[in-house]
Amino acid sequence: EAFDLVLRHGRNSTLTVLKSEFPALLPGAQSSVGQLFLDMSLYILGSDSTVDHMVVAFFGKLFPLTYRRLLGGGTSAESEECVRGAWKDSGAFGPYPKLIMTRLSRSLLATRVFLQALNLGIEVVNTTDHLRPSRDCGRALLRLWYCPHCQGMLSPPACRGFCQTAMQGCLGGAAEVQPHWRSYIDGLGKLAGGMRGEQDMEAVVLRLPSLIKLALKQAVNARSRLSALVIGFVKTPALAKRCLFPQSSSSELQTSSRFYSVSLSPFHLREFITNLKSFSSFYSGLGEALCSRELAAANNSLCWNGQEMTDRYGLIMAFISERICWEIHGARCF
Repeated sequence: EAFDLVLRHGRNSTLTVLKSEFPALLPGAQSSVGQLFLDMSLYILGSDSTVDHMVVAFFGKLFPLTYRRLLGGGTSAESEECVRGAWKDSGAFGPYPKLIMTRLSRSLLATRVFLQALNLGIEVVNTTDHLRPSRDCGRALLRLWYCPHCQGMLSPPACRGFCQTAMQGCLGGAAEVQPHWRSYIDGLGKLAGGMRGEQDMEAVVLRLPSLIKLALKQAVNARSRLSALVIGFVKTPALAKRCLFPQSSSSELQTSSRFYSVSLSPFHLREFITNLKSFSSFYSGLGEALCSRELAAANNSLCWNGQEMTDRYGLIMAFISERICWEIHGARCF
């Protein structure tokens, strides 16, 4: 949604610039602007289009409007396809289409790769979320949660050691994912860290209205040259055939009314990565986290050890004493 919001803001800013600077152009240019930003949205989600094509298509549609409404071009002698054909060799918008291609290519590609990596992580989480317990795991969980019922105890708190042993047996497969998960989190952080400057989609998209404005001013300042070029294009027999039989480009994207949203939460990318890094040990600490949550809900000092209720604090003190003995004497004390 964050990237979707950036694209919508860029689209609205572009329309605002056209309305204030080139009001005669706005009515016909709205659909072209909308299509450009729709193409950008589809591209970061993995469409087969290219950034160069979407920028060329945008300016190709924009030039006939510019010629007729800003440059005072004719309204009947030249078809739109003919005028569009003249634009390709005219350099009407100066260096700005190429500049836009370069900046969008880098920033949109970085965003596209980031989203692909993010979706890969979602697939991993979804896969491990549906792990099937083994027979041994089922028996351990039975002892952990249901065997106390046979002694008339409903949901007694499990002793930490017993709970962790059961969880380790059940989640051993998930724990194997941990080193790969940590590497994935680190890689995602590096990828996000590189999305700056020309690879920062937000910065590039928000500068786009200004570049389009400069491109249009370039065309207005070259009014005489462009008008002569279009007229010459029409009067050239070999080229004029395109004016009589206009054909739409087969490679153009079809206009769609849908505006897809991406799956990134709507807060700053850096903050997102920081929060994600707090889960870098998710799989290795999953069993302990589950046991801690279960123990936190209990208020009494007794716990279930798989056979009977026992004093949890007595077990803890015995463990601490045993640990001290090992450190001091190098042997068991009990």
